[in-house]
Amino acid sequence: MSEEITVVIVDDEIASIRNLSNDLSAYSDIRILETTTSVEKARKIIIRQQPDLLFLDVEMPKMSGFDLWQSIRADVHADMRVIFYTAYDKYVLDALRASAFDYLLKPYLPEELDAVIERFRCVFYRSKVNMEQSMRRLLADDCKFAIQTVTGLLFLKREDVLMFRFSDTYRCWQLYLANRTDYKLRMNISARDLLNMSVSFVQISQNCIVNMDYLCSIENKTLECRLYPPFNDIELVASRRYYGRVKELLEII
Repeated sequence: MSEEITVVIVDDEIASIRNLSNDLSAYSDIRILETTTSVEKARKIIIRQQPDLLFLDVEMPKMSGFDLWQSIRADVHADMRVIFYTAYDKYVLDALRASAFDYLLKPYLPEELDAVIERFRCVFYRSKVNMEQSMRRLLADDCKFAIQTVTGLLFLKREDVLMFRFSDTYRCWQLYLANRTDYKLRMNISARDLLNMSVSFVQISQNCIVNMDYLCSIENKTLECRLYPPFNDIELVASRRYYGRVKELLEII
């Protein structure tokens, strides 16, 4: 496998970090970026490193793993997955409520860790395949795709789409077309689903995905985004977290 899975481990017990690190070293496609026993340092590390997978202990001094995860979710990329691991099975329901990818009970068996890693691999590498498929669709300019709205099915070309914005009021993504019409999408449609439709669709903030065909510039200091006329009246601002990804995508294209 050419793609590697990046990992950060947060646990207040050094022995637990050592054991998990040793076990993860058996997987050739996993690279541990950093580990820490400090909740204060963990927040900075996770936001800076933006790993694919986060192993997070639940019971830690000063702040629980659940609270730490909730405090950083707005500052990490949408595809980051968290695995809560703890010596207490009473936290399983809380982990599910915190949108955990999985839950690992310490001390875990080798086959239990292997099952968790295999499950994550399926999700991780499938998303990579989806990106390659999106690139092929992008090369076919006349290719249409379908998107489900709350009122029906829309058949669109890439240039029809101006952007998507997440509505806090309706708790769903909304589609904005180049003809200035908009549609509410179904609540089960995620940012990842939208991004996989085309590599021209890029996320500039937690709540906004734009079609790069209409993106004119991003101001370095303010991260203010300017669209090409006649859409230059629309005010958009990128977040630091997603700005780096936008630059990477521009280099690819």
